[in-house]
Amino acid sequence: MRLVLTAFLALCPLYVMAFDFTCARQADYLPEVDPEAQDLFIQARRAEVKRGKKDHANITGLYELAADKGHWKAMHNLFLRYLKGKGTPKDSAKAIKLNQKLVDMNVPIGYYNMAVLLEKGHGVMGSEKDSAQYLLKAASMGEPNALIRLGNFYGFHLPLEEQQDDKAAAYFECAAKQGSAKAYNEYATWLKIAEENYPKSAYYYLLAFGGGDTGAGVHISGTFADGFGVPGYDLDKEYGTELEALLPLIRKDPLYRIPNIAELYPLPYHPTMGRYNPETDQNEMPE
Repeated sequence: MRLVLTAFLALCPLYVMAFDFTCARQADYLPEVDPEAQDLFIQARRAEVKRGKKDHANITGLYELAADKGHWKAMHNLFLRYLKGKGTPKDSAKAIKLNQKLVDMNVPIGYYNMAVLLEKGHGVMGSEKDSAQYLLKAASMGEPNALIRLGNFYGFHLPLEEQQDDKAAAYFECAAKQGSAKAYNEYATWLKIAEENYPKSAYYYLLAFGGGDTGAGVHISGTFADGFGVPGYDLDKEYGTELEALLPLIRKDPLYRIPNIAELYPLPYHPTMGRYNPETDQNEMPE
């Protein structure tokens, strides 16, 4: 996507000059989910993430049943399975047709998928500019994958002298507001590397862990148990061990979540920067 965006920005210099971005809530664009479709979707997801041999045909069949009832997540997952030939013969035409339904439903990830299809040339006619426009459309609707790609593009993928930290920060922050574990992790990494805001970075690594990201869990637990991860924290082996004890729960059940992890396991204070308070968006030292 880097080359696609570079080509698009070369064609649209005014976009580079003027940055007017308002973070949208993806949830505002998502259709209601039928309860029966949700049950089918959960059955498919549990079968998909379980360890050991998987019945891919059954998984695809469950997604198809949920998709027939308009379940947008099932439609997206089914789109990917058609593209890869998982549990069904590989069929790009079926994948494209299904994703077009997502676009017609105005579901943000449909626009993101279309950007990727155009980028990779998967049977969709269009230019590099079209791909970038779909990506920007998805981002404008709060789609976290699109926001992450834009954040990485402006923050890391451009030559150093061309990087635009204000845009990268805005896109990463907006992605994190969507509640995605992947987005929490990406924002945490940005905060650590680019902004050196270690308490806020640790907070978002912790949220990513609570959202099921075991990589973030290893990172944040290692910060306190072993001294690697987020810089500057004192070792706190008791706290680090408490977090490490949660890793087997998520590894055993990839759908296991701890949405209130920051309240259950409040982070220790950074010695010089304090602890991040999400209510004030400030790092605060103990009184």
